[in-house]
Amino acid sequence: MRDDVDAEVASHLEARTESLMASGLSETEARAQAEREFGDIDDARRYMSRISLRTDTARRRRDYVGDFRQDVRYALRRLIAAPAFTATGILTLALGIGATTAIFSIVYGVLFRPLPFADPDRLYTIYSANRTANSFEASVSSVDIDDWRAMRRDIEDLGGVLYLSGSTGVDLIGRGDPRRIPAAYVTPGYFETLRLVPVVGRLPREDEMVRGGNDKVLMLSHEFWRREFGGVGDVVGTSINIGATPHLVLGVLPASMRYPADDIAVYIPWSSVPDTSTPHIRPVRLMDVVARAKPGVTQAMVEAEMTTITRRLADQYPENRNWDGATVVPLARTVSGSVRDALLVLLGAVGLVLLMAAANVAALQVARASTRGRELAVRLALGARRGRLVRQLLTESLVLSLVGCLVGVGLAFVLVRGLLALAAGQLPRSGEVGIDLAAIVFAVAVSLVTGLVFGLAPALRAMGADPHRALGAGARGAVGADSQRLRNGLVVAEVAVALMLVVGAGLMSRTFIALMNVDPGFNPDGLVAVQFTINPDRHAAPPDPSLPGYRGYMAVYREIIDKVRTLPGVASAAAVKNAPFRGNGEGNGFTIAGRPVPAGQDAPTARVIHVSDGYFQTIGARVVDGREYTPRDRAGAPLVLVVNEAFGRQFFPGERVVGQRLQFGQTQVEIVGVVNDIRQVAMAQPARPTIYMSNLQNGRVQTTIVARTAGDPMSVVPAIREAIWSIDKDQPITDVYTFRDSIARAMARPRLLVVLLGGFGIVGLLLGAIGIYGVLAALVNQRQREIGVRIALGARPSDVLGLVVRRGLMLTIAGLSIGLAGAWGLSRFLAAVLYGVEPTDPATFAGVTAILTLAALLASWIPAQRAARVDPVDALRAE
Repeated sequence: MRDDVDAEVASHLEARTESLMASGLSETEARAQAEREFGDIDDARRYMSRISLRTDTARRRRDYVGDFRQDVRYALRRLIAAPAFTATGILTLALGIGATTAIFSIVYGVLFRPLPFADPDRLYTIYSANRTANSFEASVSSVDIDDWRAMRRDIEDLGGVLYLSGSTGVDLIGRGDPRRIPAAYVTPGYFETLRLVPVVGRLPREDEMVRGGNDKVLMLSHEFWRREFGGVGDVVGTSINIGATPHLVLGVLPASMRYPADDIAVYIPWSSVPDTSTPHIRPVRLMDVVARAKPGVTQAMVEAEMTTITRRLADQYPENRNWDGATVVPLARTVSGSVRDALLVLLGAVGLVLLMAAANVAALQVARASTRGRELAVRLALGARRGRLVRQLLTESLVLSLVGCLVGVGLAFVLVRGLLALAAGQLPRSGEVGIDLAAIVFAVAVSLVTGLVFGLAPALRAMGADPHRALGAGARGAVGADSQRLRNGLVVAEVAVALMLVVGAGLMSRTFIALMNVDPGFNPDGLVAVQFTINPDRHAAPPDPSLPGYRGYMAVYREIIDKVRTLPGVASAAAVKNAPFRGNGEGNGFTIAGRPVPAGQDAPTARVIHVSDGYFQTIGARVVDGREYTPRDRAGAPLVLVVNEAFGRQFFPGERVVGQRLQFGQTQVEIVGVVNDIRQVAMAQPARPTIYMSNLQNGRVQTTIVARTAGDPMSVVPAIREAIWSIDKDQPITDVYTFRDSIARAMARPRLLVVLLGGFGIVGLLLGAIGIYGVLAALVNQRQREIGVRIALGARPSDVLGLVVRRGLMLTIAGLSIGLAGAWGLSRFLAAVLYGVEPTDPATFAGVTAILTLAALLASWIPAQRAARVDPVDALRAE
């Protein structure tokens, strides 16, 4: 371009010089005059260069856009002309991209989406830590929270929240039928720490969240406000009845506020909880704490400050003697909880599925490009640039990939809905999971990368093609050895990845089978549970029990159980505060009579679950020694205890547990019974040492009626409801479920992993088998003349059959060798989600290897049979 500009300037000056010389000037004068008239030559050169560059750029852009349109149209024509290839490629890519996008949406929504709070990277969860008890992520006392808040320096603010799914709730009265709605109890500083801005109304003031203040106030969640009040702002300033007490509605929280759970309806000051329900003392550790660091303050600095504060409190208060530490965890990590490892495993597995899909389509593309050798050679011979051919082939790959992306995104919508339903509410932040802009951008990016990956191989082959050799070869000769080697390599990779996927699926399947065979410690068949919470304010006992109408909330509790036991279809009935998989009771410290606690150590603790008489017999648990509670174990009778076998193993190894005495404060209580271990938290978590207390001797208002029926357990639910309402017409029902449903819910997370990894394993197995079949089918087609010559020279069909099958087995063995090494290394990442099986379980590895080998044999047998039936005359005539 510079040379053209210089030539143009020189031509102009030369023409003007000649014109001036014709008018009588000398050559020197004429040249000088021409340059003066022309002006700044360098400026002219720069101007002309800019114009030329702009023109050339516009021309190149037009040419490129025109070529691109031509390439796209040609690619579409080529795809339409090969419907089998196109359908196979699109479906394979749609499966890979759709599954990857769906899992990415879940992983991003649960793990990586920023929390919906201002500066979320400055938010932390703080736990109490007790090194002597090996407890480093314990809940916090509300009294400690007040002290932490008063003594903070690098922490901008902090607050506590108490929420237990299915346990913390309040009775909504006066708006239709009485209902139990989920509630979270919060301390001062909680809303300020999260920097929440109400949609309407205001946040509670400090004086409205402490004892002695006007703390009968509440904040509505956005979803509850929209559902219950139609999203009308005039609800702010009105009162709603929580139990027997009016509470003033101060405001509505934003829709993004889903912490600590999605289903919370109202947020209520912790100060409004009376000591008769939950004492506000240091040993009662129930709260979760969220803190916001000041700008520039790191996690290490927060940890250092909390260590200083907790040690100071441990020196000051005997109850905190061993609670002299704190654990600080980013809030985002706390929210994701225990599902993090499982989701990352799924993301890795689906990435392998996508890799296999790309490899399969790449193999199809290589085979297709091999048959186009003569076409590409003719293009090169006629002057086409190799870069132009590469762009054409890459465009075809990208068009195929983007079409697969469109189908895959539609599939991802369906998969996400199905997976969320399959998870049964076990995924945190599930309300934020969906196919949004981030997921679509991810899908497009994955499709572009995938298109480039599987389009690169045929494109590189086109760049290295020799047109003279391709034009001189026959139709079959156009398929070179390099193409076959590339396809062989892709198949080996597919078999290796397939083995890793199927190993993961096999390990999770064995985990699920092991969990299904776990004895939960009770018989769930025919058991139905009806959960509610008795309001002690509505059933307060008068000072004198002899007064008419005396009942009290424990009398209501007793009456409801007795009434349910008389219902037709109910074989037996009892009550428990926390049914299995619906809570883990309360933590309680104790000492063993006659065994003082060594100096410097905390008293032992165990979980405490409150039950009624007949509970163990109703749920089908076994009393292995002593007895369970009877109606005689009630208020006024001597306190007694029932414990589980885990309690006996830990605290009385080699001794008889019945007859031992535990001490609570100054009171000694005898153990009268031992029951088998009952899985309380999860099927994969063994029973912890547990004490069962009689609810009539140590009452709790949260109640779950458990009834055993002879037929369908849900058929007696209406009668149980009517029995409850016949005793208290305003009693809200919190939840109704069968024990079978409860077990299914507890198994939701491992079931999700089994379904997904099993599905990925099946897909991997099919793709690997298809890859082997495709390579061998192409090999038979390519070597048909050779096979015909072999048969003509006397080779038996079995010899040809063995030749092809051995080729398939060689590829399979190579892939299995690589896959076994990869699976051995990657299986350790599954350790966190396995139960009852080792990550490197030999039986699983051997079984998976055998399955893949059989699949490879089947995939090899079909083209081998076709090869064995080759007619040598037809094969030689075709050449």
